[in-house]
This record gives sequence, C-alpha cells and structure tokens, in this order.
Amino acid sequence: MKGKMGKRKLLQKMVYVFILLLAIIVLFQWFTVQNRKRMVERNKNYAADSARQTATRIDEEMDNALKLISTYAYFFGESLSEPKVTAEMLKKMEENSWYDALIFTDKNGVDHASDGRTVDVADREFFTEGMRGESGTSIIFDPRFFDEAMACFYAPVRCNGEIIGVLRGAYLAEEYLKNMLATTYFGERADVYFCTSDGMVIASSDDESHEGNLLEILLESGVIDQDTSNEAMEIFEYGGEGTFICDSRSKTDNICVRSLAQSGYVLVQTFPKNVTQKMIWDENIVGIQLEAMLIGLFVIYIIALLLRAGQEKKVLEHENREMGYIIDGINTLFSRFAMVDLETGRYRYLADTRPEGSSISVSGDYQDLVEHLCSIMIEESERKELMHFLEKETVVKAMEGHEDLRFECHVQRSGHPEWEHMNIMCLERKEGRASKILFSRQNITEVKERELKIQAEMSLANRKERQYQIAITSNAICTFEFNLTQDLIEEDITRMLEGRQISMVERTGLKVPCKASSWLEGWKEFVLEESLEDYTKTANVEYLKECFEEGIAEVNLEYWYRDSLERETCVRQSFLMTKDDITDDILVMVVTKEITESVRKQKEQTQALQDALMQAQHANRAKTTFLSNMSHDIRTPMNAIIGFTTIAVTHIQNQEQVKDCLQKVLSSSNHLLSLINDILDMSRIESGKVQIKEQECNISEMMHNLVNIIQPQVKAKQLELFIDTFEVANEDVIADALKLNQVFINLLSNAVKYTPAGGTITFRIIQKTTFRHGYGDYAFVIKDNGMGMSKEFVEHIFEPFERETSVTQSGIQGTGLGMAITKNIVEMMNGTISVASVPGSGSEFTVELSLKLQDIEKNAEQIKELHGLRALVVDDDFNTCSSVSKMLGQLGMRSEWTTSGREAVFRAQAAHDEGDSYHTYIIDWQMPELSGVETARKIRKAVGEDVPIIILTAYDWTDIEEEAKDAGVTAFCAKPLFMSDLKSALLAANNLGEKEEKAAAWTLADFSGKRVLLVEDIELNREIAEVILTEAGFVVESAPDGTDAVAMVEKSEENYYDVVLMDVQMPIMNGYEATRTIRNMDRKDVKELPIIAMTANAMEEDKEAAIKHGMNAHISKPLDMDVFIRVLGQYVSK
Repeated sequence: MKGKMGKRKLLQKMVYVFILLLAIIVLFQWFTVQNRKRMVERNKNYAADSARQTATRIDEEMDNALKLISTYAYFFGESLSEPKVTAEMLKKMEENSWYDALIFTDKNGVDHASDGRTVDVADREFFTEGMRGESGTSIIFDPRFFDEAMACFYAPVRCNGEIIGVLRGAYLAEEYLKNMLATTYFGERADVYFCTSDGMVIASSDDESHEGNLLEILLESGVIDQDTSNEAMEIFEYGGEGTFICDSRSKTDNICVRSLAQSGYVLVQTFPKNVTQKMIWDENIVGIQLEAMLIGLFVIYIIALLLRAGQEKKVLEHENREMGYIIDGINTLFSRFAMVDLETGRYRYLADTRPEGSSISVSGDYQDLVEHLCSIMIEESERKELMHFLEKETVVKAMEGHEDLRFECHVQRSGHPEWEHMNIMCLERKEGRASKILFSRQNITEVKERELKIQAEMSLANRKERQYQIAITSNAICTFEFNLTQDLIEEDITRMLEGRQISMVERTGLKVPCKASSWLEGWKEFVLEESLEDYTKTANVEYLKECFEEGIAEVNLEYWYRDSLERETCVRQSFLMTKDDITDDILVMVVTKEITESVRKQKEQTQALQDALMQAQHANRAKTTFLSNMSHDIRTPMNAIIGFTTIAVTHIQNQEQVKDCLQKVLSSSNHLLSLINDILDMSRIESGKVQIKEQECNISEMMHNLVNIIQPQVKAKQLELFIDTFEVANEDVIADALKLNQVFINLLSNAVKYTPAGGTITFRIIQKTTFRHGYGDYAFVIKDNGMGMSKEFVEHIFEPFERETSVTQSGIQGTGLGMAITKNIVEMMNGTISVASVPGSGSEFTVELSLKLQDIEKNAEQIKELHGLRALVVDDDFNTCSSVSKMLGQLGMRSEWTTSGREAVFRAQAAHDEGDSYHTYIIDWQMPELSGVETARKIRKAVGEDVPIIILTAYDWTDIEEEAKDAGVTAFCAKPLFMSDLKSALLAANNLGEKEEKAAAWTLADFSGKRVLLVEDIELNREIAEVILTEAGFVVESAPDGTDAVAMVEKSEENYYDVVLMDVQMPIMNGYEATRTIRNMDRKDVKELPIIAMTANAMEEDKEAAIKHGMNAHISKPLDMDVFIRVLGQYVSK
C-alpha cells in the first residue's frame, strides 16, 4: 500500500513540475514578444529625435549660410563706388569667403564668375526673386558653370539704394550636405537622404547616386514596404513629419520623414535593422540563459525524485525486517499478551501467551479478564483501584493523549509473591478514541528485589549527597534536578522572589512531569537576545549528553533573562551530572546563582576600556587621513617651484623673464606653505577637518596663479589647455582662496594625469544669474578628452582611496585621495560637485559655488578716453565673443564680433575705407581658419600702424612674442579673461596711464639707527634675516645660540638693543631658556626689551608657549616679509 501511494505522489509531483515548466516557457515567449515591441517603439522614438536634430542642424546651417551671403552682399554693395562688378572683385572676395564659389548675376541675368566666365541665367528662379529684393536658397541640379548639383544662397546687391544684381554663394551640394547627413545609431551607419518635395535626391550619406523618386527606389529595393511608402508620400506632398515602423520583411526597422519648413526640402532617414536585432538579442539573452538553467534544474529535480523513490523503497523493506526482529524480542521479554476490543468488549490472548495453570480461557468477555487480573493482586486496596481503573470508559479516557499506560503490580502466583510490570498500549483509534488495546505483562521480581536492597544501601549516600547540595546551593536562588537520559523533570522548579514562591515550570506553560528539553526550550522566551545564542548551545539535552560522554561532569552557563517582575537578571547556571548506579540514567542537578551586579560592574569596566580604545583609534585614523590628504596636494606646487626655478636659471640674463619666474615660484611657495600650515595644526588633524578661512580675493588673480602652477604639467604632457570665462561680472569675492586653489589643482592635475599626450583640457568659469543680494553664483567646469571612467566607478569616485581599475592597470600613480579632498572642501563651502564621464571619451567635473561679493566694484568703471569707440572681437568661440563684447560695452566701447579671421580682415578693410575704422582689435591666437598672428598681420597691413591690436591667448606667449610684435601686435592678454584683465590690456595698449608696479611693502620700511640682536643657529636662515633687516635699516648683530645671546646682552650697555629676534630650537640653550635668563638679569632695560620668537614651530601651542616664557610676539618660518616688518614695527619705534 505504501509503495502504491509513493508512486502516486511521485507521479503527481512530476505532473506539477511539467506544468510549471510549460508555464515558464509560455511566459518567456510572451516576454520576448513584448520586449521586441517595446524595443521597436523605443527605437522609433530615438530615430525621430535623431532625425529632428539632423533637420535642425541642416536648417541652422542653411540659415547661417543665407545670413552670411546677405552680409557679403551688403558690404559688397557698400564698397562699390559705381554699379559695376569685375572678376577681380569677385576673386578677392571669394578668397576670403567660406563658399566654394561666389557668382554675381547682373540685372540683365548674366552670371559673372571670378575667373571671368559669363553665362545667361535670366531664366533661373533665384535671379527673378533676387531682383525683387528677396534672398533665399536654391538647389541647382544643372548648373552652367559646374558639372554637378550646387547648393546656392543668394541675396540682392544694392548700390546707392538700387538693386544692381544678385550675389550668389555656391557649395557643391553633395559635399556640402554629406557631413551634415552622416548619422549613426550605436555605431551602425544609417542611410540619410536630402530630397526635393517631388522625391528627387539632392544628397545622401551613402556616397551613391540616386536617380528617380526616392520612395520608389526604397520600395523596389525592399528597404520599406508599400504601406510605409504610401504614408511617407503624404509628407512629401503635404509637408509635416512622421516616423513609420516597417514590416518584418523590410530591410529597415523604421523610416523618419521630415519636411523642412523653412526651405521646403524633405529629410529621409532609415534605421539599421541589425541594431534592433542586436538590442533585442542583448535584452533576451539573460532570459534565455535563465530559462535553460530552470529547465536544467527541473531535470535534476525529476532525477532526484526517482532516486529518492528507490531509496525509500529499500528503507521500507529494511524497516519491515527490523520490525520482525523487534517482535521476536518483545515475545522473549513479555511472556503474556492479551488484545482487547473495547467496542465489542472481547479479549483474546495471543498464541502461547495464556498463563499456565490459570482457569481463564484464551478468549472471552473483557470483564472476565479484568476479574482475573484483579484476583492475583495481594493488597485489597490495590485490587479495588485496579478494578476501577480497568473499566472500559476509564481506560478510554486515560488513553486520551497517551499511546501507553504502565503499572507496577505486586501479585500472588503459585503461593509466592512476585512483581509484574503491566503495560497497556493503544493499537487502534477511531475518532480519537482508543478502540483496540494490548495488555502485556512482564515478571520483574528479581529486579525489584535488587532495587529494594540497594535503596537501603543508598540511604547513607543520600544523606551525604544532601549535605553536598546544601553546601553548593547556599547562595543559589534556585536548584532542581532532572533525568537527562529520560529527558524528564519530575518535580516542580521553584524560587522565592520578594517573599513569593514562583513556579518556573508553570511560567513556561508546562506542568510536571514534563520533558526537560521542552522546559529548556520554553525558557528561551525569557532569555535576552544577547545571551540567546550561548543559552541555545549549552542548555541543550544533546549537548549535555555529549559533554558527559567526553568526561565533563560539570557545565557552566551565564546568561541574562527577564524575571517575573520584568527585571533583567544575569545568572550562572551549573549543570552537575552523575550516573545512577542502578538504572544507568544520567541525573542532572541544576544550581542557579544570581551574578547581576558583578557582571554589570565587569561590563562597565570593559565598556570604558572599549570606549577609550575607540577614541584612540578614531583620533589616529583622523590624523592619518588628514596627513594623507594633505600630502596628496604637495607635489603640484613643488613641481611648479622646481620647473620655474629651472627656467629662471637657464634664462638668467633675461631679467624680465627671471622676474616673472620668481613671481610664479613665490606664488607656488605660498600655496605650499599654506598646505604645510594645515598639516601642522594638530587640532584639525585630530578632528579630521579643516576650517574655511574667508578673506577678500580676486578670481582673476586666483585663476592666473592657478595657470602658473599647472602649466608645467600641461607642457610636459604636450596637452592643450583652454581657460575662458562667460559673463563673469564680479571678480572680487570673499572666499578661501587656498581651498579653492586646492580644489582646482586637484581637478586639473587629474585631468592632466588621465589625458594622453596631444589631448585637450578646458576650464570654463561661468557666473550665473542670481537674485540673492550680495552673492554671486559661479560654475567652474573642467572637461578633458582623456580615458574617462566607468559608470560603476563614478558612483564611488569621491570615496577615499578609490581608483579606477583601468588606471591602476595602466600604471598611473596616485593615492586615490584627491577627489575625496575636493568633495569635502566644496561641501564645506556649501557648494556642490558633480561628474559626467564616458569611458574612452573623457570626463567633465562641475563645481558650483555661491560666493559672497565684496562691496567695491573697481573694474567696471568706463574708460572715458575709449568711450564710444568701435572695437572688433575675433574668436572662433561664440561664448568668448559674446562675453568679451559685453565687457567692452560696460567699459563704454561699441563692440562687434566675428568668428572668422578672414571676415575680420574684410570688415577692417571695409571700415577703414568707409572712414569709420575700428579703434581696437582683440584677436584670439589659435583659430582654425586663420591664426591670430596672421589675422593681425593682414589687419595691420589694411589699416596702418596706429590701431591697437591685442592678442587673446590661453598659452604662454613667450615663444611667439617676437613674431607677434613683428606682425603688428600691440599687447597680449591671457585667458581666462576677466574685466580687470581686459581693462589693464586696453590701458596698456592705448598708453592710458599704465600703472607703475608697486614696490613690496617690506622694502619701504625704514628702521635706520635701530639695533637688533638676531639669535639663529642655522646659518642660511641667519643670512636671509640679516639681508632683510639690513635693507630695512637695522644695525644687525648675530648670535648662533642662546648662550651667546645671553652673554652679548650681559656685556652690552642698557638700552643697547632695540629688539631681540630669538629662535626657539637651538643646540645648547633654547630660546625659551635664553629669554627667561635675559628677563631675570639685574638690569632695568631687559624687563621692557622686545623679544620676538622667530621659529619654525608654528602651532597654536607654540605661540602660547612663547608668550608664557616671556616673549612679546611670535613669527613663524618661513617668513612672510610683510608680517615680519609689521610685527617689528609694533615693538620698535622708527
């Protein structure tokens, strides 16, 4: 029966598995179909956006070309003194234009080319519209000067207010439009066509010629289907735009058709079908793999079911054999068996088990069996109890919840008393009630007699054991015993709590007798979470048995629990295990002692030690992190110092260049000194933070100093660095210039480090519009075209020690701390930093800050000598042109701009000829069409020698300075260009009150006749200080140690020295001891003698120590000259 049921369950499980497998396959097919629909629809939208961008790009390009020809026509007409155009004029204009050809059509409809050719075009539409004063665009498929289609842009030419002809700029249509039509989707080239409204192809991206209607060509070649062709034809006829999904047999997934409203032409763009197929495959591959794995798992599961069924069959056969052995053993142990049917009230002895010599039959009425069993009892009271208990209803009720009942009976057999075990076992139940039971009887006389004998012997041992228990439980709150072998607690577990006896067994919901394992498991409810793991492991019946078998007789456990008053209490529970000599059972005595107070004190002591350890570790980590962060930034200014010092040494004869290099070395040295000051501030190191020190600073000066520091790295890597500004109206701000430098040096250094040789780095400063009074919102954007970063790394870029895997593999050095430093500084300034990066294309970092503005506005004042004069800005960047033009307008000049060097030359010549010349030219050095120097040379040739020409550059102009001046350049101005830079350049170029350089404040100090005692053990430091003090007018006397200084003061007359400059760390007598000795001399002047500490010990506690030891002030090394002279001035009257 069991075998059949097992097979049926196995078959049922396999059916469920196959149904589930089928459902997964159907679900995956549905997902694949839906995924394809979604992918096709998404590609349709993407293609529509791409086509819209291409159309916009073509419209803008054609509009720009039309505006350009209109400009040419206007200036061309204005330059004519009579209504006559020659080929030489056209040739000169054509050389300075962007068009492939410039053609003039006179009012008689005759075309004039720059090479002298003429042809009649009076029948052309552009001639008719141009002579009506209209400008426009025309595609000519059969030009009479050229062999291929031309894209023409025309405008009327007026002379003295009359239209004398039409000027036409022409491009080769195929070449002109080909690059604009080039479009790719995910690396796959798309076919794009530029057509007339009747379907004729003007240009395409596939380099093939197309004759006839485009839609018919695509339909015949199978690229699109008939329905798509019909829908697209409506756009050709009526205009508008549309994107259409082709059927699965077409060679393209979708086609976008857009009518260009401004020109009437039509743009047609197809989407590569293999792109969609690849995307669908990439989307579905994971699902296919998952489906395969699930099918594999189902196969494994079915095999496992079959193997398990076979094993269960073998186990069942083995169990049947063992059951036969057990029955044979039971027959040997129990000699008498009687089976009772309680429903019928009948009994029957099993074969060969009827009592010998008994008058009771083998089977009969149940009541006869009861009377027989009661008749052999010795005690009358026991006979009555047994009679009552063996009543049918009493037996049925007693068997509820039990499988067997046991009795020990004292009986009389053959005239001798004997002991028997009587067992009643339930064989069958109906509706929960016992219906068939089995009586078994076992003679235990010999065992019982031995037990009684041992009881007497154990009496003395029990007394000694009780004494031992009393001794070990004197401080216990609870003791109890249980039988480990039988897993049995026979007596209640109680304890006294505030005068009341509490049952710990009833608290778990149990009653004695009960299983020890059940009580231990139930007690977990009151054990606290922190102790639950230890309690579960130790307070376990099986674990205690293992310990006893291993020879461990005592097991201790400490844990926290909640008592009945909900108080948290810690106890130590000792499990003392012994073996019963008679039954061989393992008996356990459990002693529970409360140790709450001692454990709590120990925990408090441990917690105090842990807190102290964590504080020490935190302080150490903070210091290590801060030192690592600062050391990361030291190399950049050091690199600038070494580089510019090397340049100065190699150009020692060029005083101006040496001076410039030394200024840059000083700037980098000050930046390095500020970094070192941060490192020495221990209070900041321990907290892991630095403070923001806001002070007045100028963005222009800060950016130029930044360029000086970073430029050597850029040159060494052979990179191009472009720095420009956009609408920066406020240069003077209140900020921490050091921290800003630190941020930008980190970002620029990383850009240089991760951009390969020949790459480009751009740095743009933008001031945004804000309505917050007294503040300016600035955006600093640093972009490179280097190796870029993965999306996963960008998410962790600002975490300490994070570095891109590709970077570490490439061998680029770095600690991974720079970005963490940068982000912390920006956030401390209440700013934000963001990053966008594409692997292989480069990265872009944007820092946004809101900076407080200074109250003054000194750079926006107009220059009255230049008020109303014209200026021309020439730069290939639209934003730079716009920004410089606005600044010129604020200075009172009339500004114009162009992005073409050739157009600038043309404008300069035209303005000069008209008598309204440009007063100033500002020209970018690097431009693609015509360089700044060459543009300046041509403008100088056209307008003469008097006009100022300023070259605008982001590079070091030293190498081209001589060539530029030969070309007529008046002055240079460095990018990024701020208002102050522009104003200074204009003043210098126009010789308008150029400011003389101010001498350093410390060189103006005069302490003539004052005597100073200089105490310094380092000869080099002593030499520097002597030079500075001597130039300031001091009479200097030097001492190499504190002992020498004390001797010199003792030997001098009173008031001989006006001031003492005292080093602190000296080999024999330090500065503090020397100061105390001088102050304690028996003379009046030393009490008031100014003693100033001049030391490299620059921490706050060093300053406090100097004052504490009797010094008047503290000056840190390296010396800040202005601070040095100012402090001396406070204590020495001039």
